[in-house]
Amino acid sequence: MSNDPYAGIPFPDEEPAPEDSGAGSDAGAPGIAPAGVDGDGVLPSVEELVLDHDGQLGQLRADVDGLVGLVGDLLQKPPAEKPAPWNWKELDGPNAAALLTELRQWVDWYNGRYGVTTDSRILGCWYRHGPVVEELTGVWIAWRAAYCGHKTPNDAPAYWHERILWPAIARITKSNWGLSACIPAHKDPRPKTEPSTDDGFTAFTTTLNG
Repeated sequence: MSNDPYAGIPFPDEEPAPEDSGAGSDAGAPGIAPAGVDGDGVLPSVEELVLDHDGQLGQLRADVDGLVGLVGDLLQKPPAEKPAPWNWKELDGPNAAALLTELRQWVDWYNGRYGVTTDSRILGCWYRHGPVVEELTGVWIAWRAAYCGHKTPNDAPAYWHERILWPAIARITKSNWGLSACIPAHKDPRPKTEPSTDDGFTAFTTTLNG
């Protein structure tokens, strides 16, 4: 009889599989690098991280600046029913005087720049002629739109010269508004013997109202 107490107990032939210490982790998976590590397993330097962050911050600043500009344009845009600051019909005395002073500065600049001939020079009594003031105001405002507020090249200055400036100057210096008659001194061409609207206006509007 055997003296081994375990001699009659059968044991399996297979040995237990070794425990997988990497189960449930990507650490050993090929082709996958932990966060912050490049494909070669090298961590980026602090300098590289800072430069990358600076680039992202610069782009964000540019985007924010663009949004600020758009919002500013929207805030500055007046309601459609509000008269523009160069609308002579709606200006009172002080505002009209201020605008006329601004316009005078531009006209003086224009004459120094363009007024090299009789046909291109604006006569000194221009401010006494209402239609001429209106024409020059339009030319001046269009000049500002063409020459101010742009950072990239465009054809607005050329358009202003060809389509706005010279046609207006032709109307001003020729017979349209009577300025050509102010040589050598100012003459008011406006007829003063007849009212702007005759006395029949009230009766006419009454018939329209039924």
